[in-house]
Parts: sequence; structure tokens; C-alpha cells
Amino acid sequence: MAFEIKKAKRELIWTKVALMSPSGGGKTYSSLRLATGMLEELKKLGLEQNGRILMGNTEQKRGYYYANEFDYDIVDIEAPHHPERYVEFIEYAVEQNYPILIIDSSSHEWEGRQGCLELHQQAGGTFNSWAKVTPRHNKFIIAIADSPIHTIATMRSKDAYEIEKSDTGKINVKKIGVGAQQRSGFEFEFSLTFSIDQKTNLAEVQKDNTHLFENEGAVLLNEKHGKDIINWANSGEGYTPPVRDIPSNAEILLETKKVAVERCKQLGGSKNETLMVILKEYEPTGNPNKINDLEKLQELISKLSVLETP
Repeated sequence: MAFEIKKAKRELIWTKVALMSPSGGGKTYSSLRLATGMLEELKKLGLEQNGRILMGNTEQKRGYYYANEFDYDIVDIEAPHHPERYVEFIEYAVEQNYPILIIDSSSHEWEGRQGCLELHQQAGGTFNSWAKVTPRHNKFIIAIADSPIHTIATMRSKDAYEIEKSDTGKINVKKIGVGAQQRSGFEFEFSLTFSIDQKTNLAEVQKDNTHLFENEGAVLLNEKHGKDIINWANSGEGYTPPVRDIPSNAEILLETKKVAVERCKQLGGSKNETLMVILKEYEPTGNPNKINDLEKLQELISKLSVLETP
């Protein structure tokens, strides 16, 4: 096997930032402050593309709380929260020439309705069932990592509680985050990863490829930090799009059909009248192999998952 040796060269980078905190830690607000500073700096550099920030909002009305303080566009992402929905959204943002994307929050792709945890249960709930779900989740990770758009992804932290005792003897219970509500290690797929304290809203860096925050300690993320991140990202020259071998939508559809067919067999197939009524809502013949709409197929699997096995 031949190897090509070349001098390493620093290229332009599309930054990927992760913000983790328990509920109420200020993830959404911090992401908007960072994004606003990032866009201001991109405009100075003449790299603003369509000149707008786009937020993908999974948090009901929370994504609108700060519309009087920041200038941004928003898309509500509702269930089903399967990985392909987020991949499609990222691709849409790139197609529309947005320079900065906020995904608030990426936790829903993992634990939301029809997210990866539910898909795993629908696939059988066993260790081997992850073979059907992991490639789909990986496609979401790759979309974040490889897409030519600066991305900030928020994620909820798993809650834990710490008991503190003051000098006067007063006992306080503090809510802390102990890792993201996402697949283990997901938070380390980013250029920068911050953990935000719920009470102080101060962010501590967990991973820093930029070296900008290594000696900063806990900081209140603001627009200047966003500007610094963009200057770091644009300190190179040129950009080579990554090339990866990832599962196609057709392959994902085929695997999803296999899950549906296996579940139908478990439920007794055509002998189960209730099953056949549900199947014919999606396909007149009652054959799940003829359903070629991925979202409809996933919705069908969700319905079948609650039926009792004879």
C-alpha cells in the first residue's frame, strides 16, 4: 500500500462548539452570544455568506426567549427526533448559505421521541440492536463534524447533586452536570466543549483544540469569545472537504424495513388482525417492505412497539 507524504499545512476550519449544562444553566443564551460575536467577525473578514444565524430549536418556546436581544432565524424541530431529521436540517442550513448554525438541543436526537434510545428499543433493545442504530447516529456526528458551517450544539447534562457546607455551617445542595445527555463521548467530537455551571452560568472548557481557553478558568461566554474563535478558525489557508464512507439513505431505509418486518413476525404477521389494520394505514397491501418513506416507516415501528406480542 502506497502512502503519500506531504508537509502539514494549517487550513481554514469550520468550528464546532459544544455547550453542556443542567437545565437553567444558560446554554441557549450563551450560544447566541457566541454566535453573534462569530458573525460580527465573519462580516469583518468578508466571510459572512448570507449574514444570518440559524437556530434549530427543539426546546419548544425557549428558542424564542431572546429574540428581543439577538438577531437570528429559527426553525422548530419537532418529533420524530431520529438522526436523519437532524442531518437533513444541517444540510438545509448549508444549502441556504448560513455561516453559523445553532442546534438547541442535540440531546433530543439521542433521548427524544423517536430518538436513538427509542429506535434501539424498537430494534429489539439488545446489545446487537445497536448495530441498526449506531450507523444512523454516526451519520449525525459526521454531518456536524464535516459540514462547511460553524456549528454550536447545546446538550443537556446528566444531573447530579453535590452537598456543600459553608464556613458558617450552612448546608447547600448544588445541582451539577456530569456528562452530556447524549451518547458517551459525543461531547468530545467538537473543537471546543464547555461545561456551564447552573448557578453561576460560568463555562469551564472540557476540550480545547483552539488553545484559547486553556488558562482562562471559568468564564462567562460572550461575543468577544465568538470573535476569537473565528479568528483562530481563519488563521489557515484553503479548505479540503473531508471524504468518508457513510451509509446512504437507501441503506438506512433497508435496515429500518428489516426492523419493521421482524416486529411484524413477532406479532404474528397476517394472523394478527390489529396488526394488519395498522399496517394498512401505511400500505394498502399491509406489506411493510413496500413502505419507502423513512418517516412513515419509523412512525409505524413506534406504533408496533406498544402492541403486545401474542
